[in-house]
Amino acid sequence: MKDTKKVAEIDEPIDIINADRRPLYDPILEAVLNVWGQKEEQHFIPITGCSMLPLIRSGDIVLVAHGCTDVRRGDIVVFRYKSKLIAHRVLRIYEDNVGPIFITKGDNVLHFDPPLSKKEIVGRVLAIKRGGRYMSLDTSISRVLGYFIAGSTLITAKLYIWGRNLKQIIFGSYSSPFIVRVHHGAHILFLLIRKVIFLILCKWK
Repeated sequence: MKDTKKVAEIDEPIDIINADRRPLYDPILEAVLNVWGQKEEQHFIPITGCSMLPLIRSGDIVLVAHGCTDVRRGDIVVFRYKSKLIAHRVLRIYEDNVGPIFITKGDNVLHFDPPLSKKEIVGRVLAIKRGGRYMSLDTSISRVLGYFIAGSTLITAKLYIWGRNLKQIIFGSYSSPFIVRVHHGAHILFLLIRKVIFLILCKWK
């Protein structure tokens, strides 16, 4: 394994949908990230925020392989957002005129991130370090699990849109407290089921 170093902290905002995407303003950090990406180096980066719960907690440290090679659906990637680095899961990859486009989202948030180009991807998360424990995300079972999470997230998003449209047809703009509680309850249940799967399949060392 290549030498790993600790770099700038990752900040995970809860809701970044529809935000204007701008490049990092720190030219030194930008240059360093580009060099690391070209050399495909690996570094440890500390995490703050809760957008990737239950898998990644605030205070965890993630091992990032810089560059955009071998990024697949279901992987967790670090990308540039304004003056921050964000770690979210890849839900979909499609080709555009400018190359591959990545659709990402935090596991613990409802909103999708704006589409990402290849040049905005800093790297792929290979492992999580929590205290004295270590979990690899670069195993076959971890990547299959990530693919399952990405697929189930897209299905859940479609069901949510269909349910919202149906509610508009039946109730119009009226939103009762009961409907709101049902929506939040379904979201919590989905996260709980996913957490149980993580506990069964993801092994800490």
